[in-house]
Amino acid sequence: MKRIITVIAGVCLLISCNDKKSENSASNADSSAKSATTVEGNKQEKPDYLKGIKYTQWEIGNPEHIKTALEFYAAWDVKDIDKLTQIFTDTVTLRLPAEREQIVLPNSRIKEALSSNRGEYGVTMNNIVSAVSLHDTESNEDWVTITTYNKWVEKSGKRDSVLYNDNWRFKNGKIDFLMSYDKVPTRTLLNEIDPKK
Repeated sequence: MKRIITVIAGVCLLISCNDKKSENSASNADSSAKSATTVEGNKQEKPDYLKGIKYTQWEIGNPEHIKTALEFYAAWDVKDIDKLTQIFTDTVTLRLPAEREQIVLPNSRIKEALSSNRGEYGVTMNNIVSAVSLHDTESNEDWVTITTYNKWVEKSGKRDSVLYNDNWRFKNGKIDFLMSYDKVPTRTLLNEIDPKK
């Protein structure tokens, strides 16, 4: 009987030691992981594979910025040039799909440029597919990414459409930068977002 108690006590002691080793290993692993991913002020350090990439520290941004970006598309469709002008900062930089150079416009010239460009079209209609507001904590920049299916009729009567991915940067609640990409939508996507086409 004494022998059995000794064996049971030995097994319990062994299990207890192994549990402590596992806890210590897990604790050491956690500490190593934390020390590898944090620096002063609890700011996360970028893993090696993200180094050299400018924007990686994203979090959900201010939804009011989405509202402002949507106001741009609505104002564009109804030719409200005054409203468009109010959405931009004192200077705006545009990188547009058809332009090889970026366009930098002071606010005093934005109205003229927008009027001229919008004047090339009769009816335009933006069907917003997705919208997200983002804040990059590392650069402290606010962005809104919008995907819109844009249809228009030119003054000549020619009809066309394209899918745009617009990346708007905000400063103090207004737009100061736009980088835009376009793509001809696939038939599958058109059936999803514009079934009448």
